[in-house]
Amino acid sequence: MAEIKFADRPPTWLELESIRPLKPDVTEITNLPPDTVKRRYPHLVVQLSARRIGMKLKHALAIAAGTAT
Repeated sequence: MAEIKFADRPPTWLELESIRPLKPDVTEITNLPPDTVKRRYPHLVVQLSARRIGMKLKHALAIAAGTAT
């Protein structure tokens, strides 16, 4: 079964609302190290557990596009 990548089609609403792990997904999308993402956008970071953090895909894409607030 072929893996569908985001470049093949736009993400669905459900995918945009999904929480992606900060490392490696968000750092790959934004090209920012995890510490920079946590420092610049703490209001968008979600604490998943004591050791895991993540971010909604729509927020990571907004950071990459330069439209995140």
